[in-house]
Amino acid sequence: MNSRDIDLEINEAVNAANDALYYLSNAEEMLKSARNWGIADLLGGQMIISAVKNGKMHSAELELQKAQKALSKLNKELGDIGEFYTIRIDANSLLGAVDIFFDNPITDILTQSRIKDAMRTVSETIAQVEGVLDALDEITIERSGQ
Repeated sequence: MNSRDIDLEINEAVNAANDALYYLSNAEEMLKSARNWGIADLLGGQMIISAVKNGKMHSAELELQKAQKALSKLNKELGDIGEFYTIRIDANSLLGAVDIFFDNPITDILTQSRIKDAMRTVSETIAQVEGVLDALDEITIERSGQ
């Protein structure tokens, strides 16, 4: 692979990483909002509050699905330049079932726990992607010094 091809692959990896960060950040915001609505739900919210909370969770899932596509592309691009990372996030397993049909304090607490776990996973994935971007910056700096 020539120097120009490597530069192109690095650029494509950076773009994929930035796309993933965009979707992950959106998911993080939706999860924070769902958490806040979940607190209201725990304090005796009505079915409408559960519906809003679950809508936010669904929006977060959609953003996480987009993030996963961007992460898959990032992994491919990193492989193209000889850097091997595997960054993955499974949107479907993070949030699980919706509690709107079983709206009671126990399901509300379980849902809050799932939201908290998803937020932690998203935060960890954001940190991983930011680490990859730092590594790509280092590679670019090293290559420019050649």
